[in-house]
Amino acid sequence: MDKSTLNDLIKASIRNDEKAFRIIVKTYQSMIYSLSFRILCNEEEAKDIVQETFLRVWLNLNRYQKDKKFSTWIYAIASNLCLDKLKSLKQNQYSNTIDDTINNMISSDNIEQSIINKELVEIILRLTDDLTPKQKIVFILRYLEDIEVNEIVQITGMSTNKIKSNLFLARQTIRKRLENL
Repeated sequence: MDKSTLNDLIKASIRNDEKAFRIIVKTYQSMIYSLSFRILCNEEEAKDIVQETFLRVWLNLNRYQKDKKFSTWIYAIASNLCLDKLKSLKQNQYSNTIDDTINNMISSDNIEQSIINKELVEIILRLTDDLTPKQKIVFILRYLEDIEVNEIVQITGMSTNKIKSNLFLARQTIRKRLENL
C-alpha cells in the first residue's frame, strides 16, 4: 500500500470510518500475528496480541506521527504488548514444556498450518528459551522479522548499543544451545 493511500485511510479512520480501519487491519494483521507468534510461540496468545494491538491503534490513531513509518509504529505497539506478556509469564513462573505448547496449538481448522506452526514453535522455543524477554524480542525482530537495527530502535525505544548488546548476548546463548544439541 502506498503512503498516500495509507494516509487517507488513517485520516478516515480518525474520523471513525470503520471500513477504512478494516483495510488497515487486513493490511497489517498478518505481520503482527507473525511477530507475536514468533515471540510468544502460542497461537491464542498471538491472536490476543493482534486484537489488543489494533484496539490500541484504533484508540491512539490520532497520536500517530506521520513522519514515521506506520509499520514501525504498529510493530512498537505489538512488541511492547509481547514484552509485557513475556514479563508477566516469567513473573508468574509460567512455563509450558515444548510438548504442552505444541499440543495447545493444534487445531482441526488447518492441519497443514498447524504442522508448520508446530515445527516453528519447537525451533524457536529450543533456541530462545534461555533468553531474557528483551533479548528474545530484539532477536526475533532482527533475525526472524528481518528488521534493521535502526528500525528496532524506533520499535523498542532501546538505544542502538542496547540492541546490539542484547543481540550479541542472544546469539551467544543460542550458539551454546546449538553446541549442546
